[in-house]
Amino acid sequence: MNELARMVTDEIGEALTRARIAILPIGSTEQHGRHLTYDTDFAIADAFARRLAADLGHEAVLCPGLPYGLSEHHLPFAGTLTLRPATLLGVLRDVAESLAAAGLRRILVVNGHGGNVDAVRLAGRELRRDHGVIMAHVMWATLAGDLIQDLMGSERYGHACEGETSVAMALAPQVVRADRIGPPDPALPVLPHAAPPASRVDLPLAYDALSAGGALGDARLAGLELGEKIVATAYGRALEFARAFAAEAEA
Repeated sequence: MNELARMVTDEIGEALTRARIAILPIGSTEQHGRHLTYDTDFAIADAFARRLAADLGHEAVLCPGLPYGLSEHHLPFAGTLTLRPATLLGVLRDVAESLAAAGLRRILVVNGHGGNVDAVRLAGRELRRDHGVIMAHVMWATLAGDLIQDLMGSERYGHACEGETSVAMALAPQVVRADRIGPPDPALPVLPHAAPPASRVDLPLAYDALSAGGALGDARLAGLELGEKIVATAYGRALEFARAFAAEAEA
């Protein structure tokens, strides 16, 4: 695996002559209820990205990841750290331009936090228009969204729920405090059609308006087997895309 941060100049120079894409994991530093640590999103994204880099071999370079994201909706919970949208956009642009200067014009962002999605999409559009850089973006919850919908046992889910907790068990077990998993807090009332996971109205909500404890779903239903099912589907689709993405760069 070509891990940029762990290489010296001559090694990275050689790696860049063969690499076709850069992989950039991003996440967040935010509350995840009473049983997942604040680095959960980044830990999952980093583990996912490392698997991709290992399987892609010389075709990819793994970049140091970004453990901060857009988490203003979690600020009511102490210790949450957030970037502003313009800051995340700027960081993504700057990293992409630096990689382009080194000859890598295809970047695969491996994202672990839903709050980052809009910013990554905007960055990708700007980079393609202004710099000819192609930034693709994958997230486990989207890649396996159809499977997750079938497997979840909670009416509302999507944050520190049985799905995310199970994926953490499979990819980053160090973030799970299994002894702290308990009954979910009652779902708080939300305006019609605005509640996740299938909201049809885009309404910015702070997480304390959704759940007193910060989680959304029943983590008691989580398990390693469930996590491995979700990861297998998400990872298989991500790897299929990444290989095609890298091959297209050679054309």
